Amino acid sequence: MKLHWHRRTIVLIAALGLCVVLLALTLVSGRTDDSAPRGQGRAATGPQSQPQATTAYEHLEEFQAIADEHGDRAAGTSGYEAAAQYVEQQLASAGYQSSRQYFTVEDHGEEFESFNIIAETDGGSEDNVIMLGAHLDGVQNSPAINDNASGVAALLQAAKELSQRDEPKNKVRFAWWGAEEFREPIGSEHYVEDLADSGELDDIAAYLNFDMVASPNYVIAVYDARESDTWLEVPDGSRQIMEFFTDYFDSRDQPWVTTGWNFDSDQRAFIEEGVAVGGLFTGSNERKSRKQANIFGGEAREPRDPNYHTSGDDISNVDQEALSIMTDAITHAATSLAEDSSALE
Repeated sequence: MKLHWHRRTIVLIAALGLCVVLLALTLVSGRTDDSAPRGQGRAATGPQSQPQATTAYEHLEEFQAIADEHGDRAAGTSGYEAAAQYVEQQLASAGYQSSRQYFTVEDHGEEFESFNIIAETDGGSEDNVIMLGAHLDGVQNSPAINDNASGVAALLQAAKELSQRDEPKNKVRFAWWGAEEFREPIGSEHYVEDLADSGELDDIAAYLNFDMVASPNYVIAVYDARESDTWLEVPDGSRQIMEFFTDYFDSRDQPWVTTGWNFDSDQRAFIEEGVAVGGLFTGSNERKSRKQANIFGGEAREPRDPNYHTSGDDISNVDQEALSIMTDAITHAATSLAEDSSALE
């Protein structure tokens, strides 16, 4: 929403003896366009103090600056609060009204409060919700840029793009999870339990997870839902999500590989409740194979992210090409499934 500014000047002239005083007062008045944004999020209130990033990489620069100022973005810290406020302000600028869902974290005998950030489109079917998420917290003493500011940034861009579209057929809900970097993903588990208790979990048609999508020695990986290698069963619809992403990459002549779909991130709580799950990943500390290096370039037999969970996970630790590829894919998922989710049936 653009602001149009008008200037009017009032000039006051007064004479006192032989002295003439000229006083000009300039008053600035503004108005907003009568036309509302086409995005379905409710209009933000209050001033926006943060710069409005236009690319996922610009978001990463902001998260790096937050980590530089606060030391890290770990759950329960001032850095996490600053990162959360940045996300909220970016969402408000796109017309979304976000909310915080608070919960208690118990860790090594200590308790503290953390929260998820949830935002959704105003329009769309409420019993066929497409949900996308990325964890907002990072490990202690690390800028946590690839893990997982990259997923946060890509998701923000998808939400912003969707806000420019007409009212969706299906409601789309975005989540930035708190307290993922623990023995279990606490924020997403709290959210799923809350929805299960209220009976609203059945309204979630699919959950898509994005955790680490800009690894420096990257692969383009899709969660493999063809079979499970643990006791967890593959929820119905998960294979269709996988094929949705692989078909998208094939249409763009983008090579891809698969990765285990049930690793310990925020999708796990949804899997346990039988919600269809999928997602994208570029790699952590596992080593890239020769075959993968031939496909994607990079260094064979070296970690896909050599700075995983270290202080070296900073802005220099990301591959911008991988970030761009994944951001485009995530945006495609949000905007396409908002209009037609039949590919997941």
